[in-house]
This record gives sequence, structure tokens and C-alpha cells, in this order.
Amino acid sequence: MLLKRILPALSIVFLLFEGTVVQAQEAKARFEMLNLIRKDKFDKVLPGAMRDNHVDMWIHVIRRGDPDAYALDFGTTMGYIIFTDRGGERIERAIFGKSFAEIADESVYDIIAEEADITKHVAERDPRTIAVNMSESLTHADGLSYTGYKKLVGYLGERYAKRLISSENVITDFRVRRVQTEIIAFARACEIQRRIMEAALESIKPGHTTKEELGWWANDQLLAQGIEPSYFGLDLPGIQHSEVSRPSETEQPGYIFQQGDLISWDWGIHYLNFGTDYKRKAYILREGETALPQSLKKAWDRGLQAREVIRRTLISGRTAGETLKIVSAALQKAGFAYTPFADTDKDKEIIQSMGNSEQSGFSIDCHCVGNTGNSEIAEGPSMAPFRPYRAHLLIQPNNLISFEFIVHTWIPEWKKRLAINFEDNALVTERGVEALYPRNDEIILVR
Repeated sequence: MLLKRILPALSIVFLLFEGTVVQAQEAKARFEMLNLIRKDKFDKVLPGAMRDNHVDMWIHVIRRGDPDAYALDFGTTMGYIIFTDRGGERIERAIFGKSFAEIADESVYDIIAEEADITKHVAERDPRTIAVNMSESLTHADGLSYTGYKKLVGYLGERYAKRLISSENVITDFRVRRVQTEIIAFARACEIQRRIMEAALESIKPGHTTKEELGWWANDQLLAQGIEPSYFGLDLPGIQHSEVSRPSETEQPGYIFQQGDLISWDWGIHYLNFGTDYKRKAYILREGETALPQSLKKAWDRGLQAREVIRRTLISGRTAGETLKIVSAALQKAGFAYTPFADTDKDKEIIQSMGNSEQSGFSIDCHCVGNTGNSEIAEGPSMAPFRPYRAHLLIQPNNLISFEFIVHTWIPEWKKRLAINFEDNALVTERGVEALYPRNDEIILVR
């Protein structure tokens, strides 16, 4: 009898242990992937990022207890990371703050020493230009606090303090120039998000499922994989049009999805050192419907036509500003009207100004994406009339972007123009925009 009671208990223990081992293997795989990316970036990207910006030394300061956007890039939670161009194929890598620093992979650094050694280290290398993490325009390049700056100047002395410049250009090139391991990891993040979003939308039960229920279910799927959403709380689907509900009703978290609802969901997730940002669309079929209403399908197809024009025209090798002009001209040649948005409430006025014209209008917001998932703080070029501060940046090969644009078309039965925001994360190469996962080619139909 005792044996009969012990065996089931042991089985449970073994199952739990097996699950723990599986989880540990995933944790190890993620750790190893980050280390591999770090090594590749230091070996293949770092030299060009510094030399193309005429930087002899790059110092990035991370204070203990103050989370830094580059902790995963450099593999440490604190310290003075100092990169020095001493000629040759390789950049020298050093980290100071040995007593307290937690370093993921010490093998990527040539020197690991105490803070007190910084003064001698810099003087021996005598750099003409020192880039540090302070910037007026780039959030992630502005991690050096005022007190941290004073402490750094104390180590450098007056002679080298006069040679400090912002590291924003070095940081931008270091992030934007992707190695293959980064592209693989980012593509995986996109695919994880796609499967969850599409499964969630397809599971909607009209008249029963609420926006909030769908959002929490999606977050639970992430949590089960040890992943978090890009933003705090819930990013709930929006209702672009409803046949039975008022806009004030559809904006509520507890809104119950109804037949005839057109859903647009903008979401993003964090995976390893990457952040995604893209959308999915769904339509809940009404009684008797087996496909999209004809006018809605027409509006969607025009958006797909515009996407193909942009996909072929947007290539690497030009600045974001030049690209915006070229892409806009190509779309106008294809029959679309350029209605540039300001990313404010005035966008609705711009859309409605075309009235019931049969011509579809468009606006472009192909913005940087990758390590944060947020276009306002991510590094890199962005093609949008309301992001002029990124227009001068070059679209480099293997540039990760949020391939985002809006096409608006008159819907006769709704007596209004419908603005469809298309957004998928993608890769820009010399051949054009290339997909990293299956795109949103069709509006998901919910029965």
C-alpha cells in the first residue's frame, strides 16, 4: 500500500523536475544567444560604428541601481565600458568597476579593472575624441546623469574632459547595423507575437468576449513563455467601425465584441534584447456574411496595392528624407493622393477633407524599431513627415523597420472614409522591404 502511494508522488516529482529542466534549457539558450549577439556586434559592427563617426574612444557609463538601455548590449548591470580604437581589425574593450559589476560574459572584454584605473587607462591611449552617453535628441544615448558626468570628468581630468562629445551617432550605428543573429532573434519575437495575436482574434465569440478578456489572455500566453509586452498594462484592440455600437462604448475595456465590428490591434512584445511593434486586423462577420463586405474589401485591397509599391521602392542606401520623397512620388504615380499626417487629432480632418472621392489617400510612417519597440526612443532612420529629426539618417543594409503606412478610402454604406493602418515589422535591404514572418495579407474573419 505504501508503495502505491509513493509511486504517484514520485511521478509528480519527476514531471516537475522534467519541466524545470526544459525551462532551464530555454534560459540557457537565451543567455547563449545574447552572448553570441554581443560577440558578433563587438567584432563586426563596433569598428565601423566608431571609425565612421571619427571616434577614438567610446565611454558608456552605467550606474548601479539605474537600469540602462544598453545593459544587455554590453552584458553588464553597471560600470564604465570603454571602447578604444587602437588600429587593426579589432576595437579594444574594457570595463571598469570590477568590485560590483555583474558581467554576463567576461570573455568579450580585454580588460576588467577597478574604477581607479580609468585615469591611467585613458591617458595611456590619449584619445582625440571621446564619445559619452549624453544627448539632447536621443533618449537612449542620454543615460549619463549630471552627477555621473562630474564623476567621469574627475577621472578624465580637464585635458580629456574637453574632448567629450555625444555618443548618439556611434550608438545609432552600433544598434542599426544588424548581425544575422540579431535578425534571427527579432524574427522569432515577431513570430511569437503573430501566433498569439491571431489565435486571440480568431477565438473571439461575438456577444460574449470582451476586449479586456482578450488582452489578458494574450498577456498570459506571453507570461507562459517568460516574455512580457512592450508596454505596461494592456494594449487592447480598437474598434474602427461597429454596426451596432457607439464609439464611446467601443472605447471601454469591458466592451463586448459584436458582429460587424472591424478590429485593429496594435501590440508589441519584449524578447531577449528586442521589442516589436505591429498590428493585426479582424472583422466579425454578420448574419449571412461569408466574406468581407465589398467596400471593405476594396479599401483593404487598395492598401495592399500601396504596400507593394512601398515594398519595392523603399531600399537601403538612401536617407530617410530622400526615401520619403521617392516613395511618396511612386504612390502618387500609382494613383494615390498624398495626405501627410501630423500624428495628431488633425489627421482625422485631413482624411475627411477628401470626402467621398473615389481616390484613396495615403500617409507614411515607416519608423525605426528593434531593440525597444518604441519609435520615439529607438535608434535609427524614420520616414514620416512628423519625424524630421530622423530624416537625415541613412537607411543601412539590414535595417529593421516598422513598415507602417495608412491608406484611407471612402466606404459608401458607412458614409465615411476608412483609414486602414497597415503595420508589420520588416527588414530593409538593397532589394527592398523583406518580410521576417507572414505578413497581414488578409483581414482575419471571425465567425
